[in-house]
Amino acid sequence: MAGDDITVHVEWLARRLRQQQEDAAATEQHRITVTTHRVSRVPVQVRDKNPDAYTPGLVAIGPLHARAAERGLQQGNRLKMAYLNSLISRGHPDPADHLAVIQSYIRLVAAREQEARAMYASEDVDDITADDFIQMLVLDGCFVIEHLVNVFIGLEEPSLHAMPFGPAQLSVDLILAENQVPFFVLVDLIKSTRLPEFNSTGYDPPVLLMKLVLFYLAGEKGRDMSEGLPNADGVSHMLHLLHAMVTAARTRWEPPPRIKDTAVLVMAQEVARLLWRLSLLLLVPFLYPTLRGERRWSARYLRDDLPSASDLKRMWVLFEKARGGRSNKAAAGIASVLGPVPLAVKLTHEELRLPQLRIEFRTAPLLLNLMAFEQWAGDVSAYACLMAKMVQSAEDAGVLVAAEVVQSSTAGSESKENVARLFRQVGTASDAAGELEKSYLGEMLGKLWERSRHPIFRMWADVQRNYFNEPWAIVAEIVAFVTFVFNILQIYASFKHK
Repeated sequence: MAGDDITVHVEWLARRLRQQQEDAAATEQHRITVTTHRVSRVPVQVRDKNPDAYTPGLVAIGPLHARAAERGLQQGNRLKMAYLNSLISRGHPDPADHLAVIQSYIRLVAAREQEARAMYASEDVDDITADDFIQMLVLDGCFVIEHLVNVFIGLEEPSLHAMPFGPAQLSVDLILAENQVPFFVLVDLIKSTRLPEFNSTGYDPPVLLMKLVLFYLAGEKGRDMSEGLPNADGVSHMLHLLHAMVTAARTRWEPPPRIKDTAVLVMAQEVARLLWRLSLLLLVPFLYPTLRGERRWSARYLRDDLPSASDLKRMWVLFEKARGGRSNKAAAGIASVLGPVPLAVKLTHEELRLPQLRIEFRTAPLLLNLMAFEQWAGDVSAYACLMAKMVQSAEDAGVLVAAEVVQSSTAGSESKENVARLFRQVGTASDAAGELEKSYLGEMLGKLWERSRHPIFRMWADVQRNYFNEPWAIVAEIVAFVTFVFNILQIYASFKHK
């Protein structure tokens, strides 16, 4: 008997090991097909610079912060249970039906468990049992869907609002790079969920899910964006969908043509601007030689540095807010804080058009996590790197605020300092400086660098920075203009008397 007992034990172990081997092989095969869009942890050296930007504060979604949720996010876990019940109750008012619905959810997720595991690094999921992993995805996926539906139909969420800063913190948590579940899990769950509120829309469940996500991020309930949506099968998670729509909007955007009725006005403004500049340039030969070496451009910037916004303005670069493009199909306003034309940057003649960025509680986390998703070599990273280089002080922030390129909820000097602080924060996480010239901004940057190397622009910027600061800037400009007009009159009088 003892020998038989040992034989049975060996066979059982062998079967279990064989099953584990097959599961691991299947997971690895799925993992091979998942490349840059895997949900992975932000590198420690990047996280340390902005430790709060990548960690959920209310609800952990997915496995990367599941253990943290057990320790400090109990409120979020209780909320998940309540939302599971409310989601099922939409189409099944009788509680007796709920068990069958939950069972169908579990079967759906279990059928794709290995595929879902492959979306994460092995060290983050290998020690999670199949039962725990499947339960986590069902609970988290249903929670996300229920919250998206509530926001879309305008249903109050008293349990969420009862938590301090609950809705605001949740809107940040759901866009974190480390806080995502596979999009196909959400698609499968919404396919198996009765949502009476959307029966008349006629949208397929994957399309409905993408529209719910984008409305939640952008707040454009009335806008039909079906034509611009990607194939749901190619979407890895919610942050990936946002990134795909933002980059698509950038590639489709072109500056709108100038209205013909304003052409005369624009020409008059340019002529007036030219006369004003000519008058100020008269002072450069007299004032520039008096500047000490440490106050000149060569001491302020390295050869390939991009000038700050305030210095670009001194070089006669005009900042303008990018407006809607020529194509009506351009996906606008994908993320409300990124403006109606995200990442739209265009340099035409002396006008630098930039997207309108709204500074609010989720602006920094949104930019930082989009950059983390890109692994610091993409469109968002290039844009963030550009802005961080241009906004180096409150003065630079003031230039962009005045041009309506940046909106801030605060006012005055505090607003400018908040803007500068945000771009310093984003700049510390940007590792795209070396890739900036290869990005979609490369051609535009080349033109700005060429301008900054021109001796006239450099001298003029130095003179303005040192001699035309408040409170004497306006007085100096008036004196320069009067001097210019006086010289013109003198020249005219001398020709007239000959």
